[in-house]
Amino acid sequence: MKRVAVFGNAGAGKSTLSKRLAEITGLPLVHLDSMQYRPGGDQVPHAEFKAAHDHLLQQEQWIVDGFGSLDTVWQR
Repeated sequence: MKRVAVFGNAGAGKSTLSKRLAEITGLPLVHLDSMQYRPGGDQVPHAEFKAAHDHLLQQEQWIVDGFGSLDTVWQR
């Protein structure tokens, strides 16, 4: 297992599951909220988010926690 995408509703336990998977597997964990929103809650421009998301998907190993934007979901 080299790539894991964790989806779910708000409050479903995505972050808890993702964190535990990262601890067990040693895979790097990325929270999409941290890519989609700046500190303070301002949303990152979509083109900037998309570029960061595309770069992430090129990596060999990852755990991605979150939904992101609809046009990026199916890439994972």
